[in-house]
Amino acid sequence: MASGPIFLGGFMAAGKTSVGQALSSMTGIPFVDLDQMVESRAGTSVKDIFATLGEPCFRELESSCLKEAAHLGTVLVGLGGGVLKSRDNGELIRQRGKLVILDVSPEKVRERAANQPGKRPLLEQGDLESLWHSRRELYKEADLRVNTDDLTVDQVAMEVRSSLDLPSKEDHRRVLGNDCTGRVIVGRGMLPRLRELVSGGLYVVADEMTGSLFPAPEGIKGMSILPRGEDAKTLGQIERLYGDFAAAGVDRHDTVVAIGGGCVGDSAGFAAATWMRGLNLVQCPTTLLAQVDSSIGGKVGVNLPQGKNLVGAFHMPKLVLADVDCLSSMSWKDYRQGLAEVVKYGLGEDRSLFEFLEANSASLRDRCPTVLAEVVARCAAIKLDIVQEDQRETGARARLNLGHTVGHGLEAASDYRGWSHGDGVSVGMMVVTDLACRLELCSGETFHRLGGLLVSLGLPTRPDLPWSAIAPHVARDKKFKGGCPRLVLPDDRGTSVIWEGPISELERSYEEMFSLEVNLKDGS
Repeated sequence: MASGPIFLGGFMAAGKTSVGQALSSMTGIPFVDLDQMVESRAGTSVKDIFATLGEPCFRELESSCLKEAAHLGTVLVGLGGGVLKSRDNGELIRQRGKLVILDVSPEKVRERAANQPGKRPLLEQGDLESLWHSRRELYKEADLRVNTDDLTVDQVAMEVRSSLDLPSKEDHRRVLGNDCTGRVIVGRGMLPRLRELVSGGLYVVADEMTGSLFPAPEGIKGMSILPRGEDAKTLGQIERLYGDFAAAGVDRHDTVVAIGGGCVGDSAGFAAATWMRGLNLVQCPTTLLAQVDSSIGGKVGVNLPQGKNLVGAFHMPKLVLADVDCLSSMSWKDYRQGLAEVVKYGLGEDRSLFEFLEANSASLRDRCPTVLAEVVARCAAIKLDIVQEDQRETGARARLNLGHTVGHGLEAASDYRGWSHGDGVSVGMMVVTDLACRLELCSGETFHRLGGLLVSLGLPTRPDLPWSAIAPHVARDKKFKGGCPRLVLPDDRGTSVIWEGPISELERSYEEMFSLEVNLKDGS
C-alpha cells in the first residue's frame, strides 16, 4: 500500500474530484479537494477569486493549502489543473507522496466542461489547445498515468487502486457503551454513513482541515469551521458558534456533530452543552488520541489565558463514531501521540492488551485497519467501563492519568512546542514505572518490556529537560494534595493504583530516566 499522500493531478475536467471521491469510497482513504480547501480558506469560490483577486492570489492560496495537505499521512489529494506550474509545488509532491496523472484529450475536456458552465475560469480566458499543450510537460514525472477518455469514473478509480495496491474497504463495526455513557461505534467506513446513524437536524462543527477532508452529509442545518489546534478552544470561538447556531435556527431537537480531533470535540461539545441548556452531541473523532480517549466520557471545555480547560462541563455524547479509516490521514507525529495513550490502557488497565500491542507493534506503526479497529475498540471499552463507574471524575477515572503528571510538566516546560502530549505521557509512564519498581508494585521485567514497546512504536523513553525545568509545572498539577503528588502507578497485580508520597521520590525516578545515556525517541 502507498505511504503518504496520493496526489491526483491532470488537466481541468480530467475527473480528479470524481475519481478521488470514488477511490475514497472503495478504499476508505480520506479524500481532500485542493480547490475546495482554497474556497474554504478564502470564503468564496475559485471563480470569484480569479475575478476579484486575480490568478497570482489564487496560486498563493493554492500553494499554502498544498503544503498543509502534503504533510498529512495517507490521503487522496485532488490537485487543481495548474498546481504543477510551480516548481516548488512539484518538488514538494515528489518528496511527500505519489503523483497520479489523469490524462484527458481537449475534445473530452470540452464535452465535460459543457456540463459545468462557469466552473472553469481559465477555460473562458484563452485557447484550450494551447493551454492543454503547455500543461502536458508538467505531467511527465508522474508515478502513474491513466487515460480517462474512454473510462467511467469507477473504472479509472479501479485502475488507480490496482496499480498502487490500495486496500479494499471492509464494512465491520463494533458497538460499545450504553445510554448512560453514550454509544461508541468502531469500524471502517463509518463516517460517510453518519446520516444513516443519526436522525433529525444536524449542525456540523469541524476545523480548517477536517472540514475539507471529511465532507459533511447532505441536508444539514449548517456548518462552522474552527481554527486548527488549541486556537479553537477559546471563549471567542464559542461565542462565534452560538451566533452560527442562532443564524441556522438550531434548537433543542437538533444534534451538534463534531468532526475532528480533541480540540474540535472540546469546543463543539462545550457549545452543545450550553446552547439552550444542552443539545444532543455526536463526536466523530478523526485522530487516534480522540478515538481512544478525549471523545469518550463527556469532558468538554475551552481554555483561558490563566490555563487549559478551566471552563468546561460534563456532557455525554449520544454517539461516538470512531472511523479508523480517518487515521490514515494523520501525520506520523500526530498519530504517535495517540499510540502513547493506547499503551497507557495496556500498562495500567489490561495487560492482555499490552501483550497484543507487543505482538502487533509493527502493524500499529503501519496503521493496519484491522489491528487499529481492534485496538480502538478495546481502549474504548476500557474507558467506557471506567466512565460508567465514575462519570464525574471523582474516583476511578483518575487512573486514566497514568504518566500524565510528568507528561504535562514536559509540555508546559517546553511552552507546548518542544514536547507534544503523547510523547510526554510516554516518558511519564517510564518515570512512574521506575518508581513502581522501587515500591515493589512492578517487576524489572515490566519496566524493560514497557521501554521496548515504546521504542517499537517510535515513542520516547527519556526526557531531555532536567527536573529543575519541569518541577514548577509539576508542582501545579491539580492532582497534588497538601504539596504531595497523587500519582497513578502501574501495578503488576491488576489495574493501576493511586500513590501519595513525597515529591522527592518522583524526582529520583525522573532523574534516573534523564541520566540514561541513550534517548530512545524515534521521530521517523
